[in-house]
Amino acid sequence: MNKFKLGAVLLFSILLTMNLAAQEDEQTIEELYLKSQVKVKIIKAEADSVDRDMKMIAIQDIEKMISDGDVDPDNREMVGILSSLGTEGISNQVIEQGAVINNFPMVRKEAVRLLGEVGGDFARESLITVLLTDNEPMVLAEAVVAISKVGTDDNGVAMAVLADAMRSQTALNKDNNFANAFILAVENLADDSDGIDDIRVFEELTKIADPRSGYITVVRKKAFELLKDLQDF
Repeated sequence: MNKFKLGAVLLFSILLTMNLAAQEDEQTIEELYLKSQVKVKIIKAEADSVDRDMKMIAIQDIEKMISDGDVDPDNREMVGILSSLGTEGISNQVIEQGAVINNFPMVRKEAVRLLGEVGGDFARESLITVLLTDNEPMVLAEAVVAISKVGTDDNGVAMAVLADAMRSQTALNKDNNFANAFILAVENLADDSDGIDDIRVFEELTKIADPRSGYITVVRKKAFELLKDLQDF
């Protein structure tokens, strides 16, 4: 075989190998996409179940996807599932014989936490809905911290809702865990935004810090210290 023929054979072999590799990559991408779609459908089925444990499994599956980097703020399908779970038993109720059978505060709490991990505008909107509609302090506390991770919107809606949620809790039952979550959230937002200039937030922190507020000493002290720290931004 002369050099010309040998070169042609080698070139053909290289081209053939490259073509096969490209087809393999194409198949792999398609297979991954199909697997991903199946996974989403399974998670949605778990989330739509009326069984509390099945919903918690859906949350665990989503958390695994988040840790693997498979869920981003633009993934409306997955964020939508979390949003639905975040209002489970509140906005989306299943009623049997006149009673709500899907009121699962722990499901809402964990879904809200993951919304904070994912972030983005859609997650923020969902968290605002939780703050406006939920009545469970532990869910509200988680939503406050989560929204501080996501960050506020340009129109100041999230900040207003945070302050209103704190005002409602102070008026209702002086929940120390919620007040502590609010303080942490304000700290997070101040760090991210190089300070806060919102009278509503200052008013709520002042109410918490007031010795007559009914909050425990450690919470009042944290609120007072934060008010002082905010002056230095």
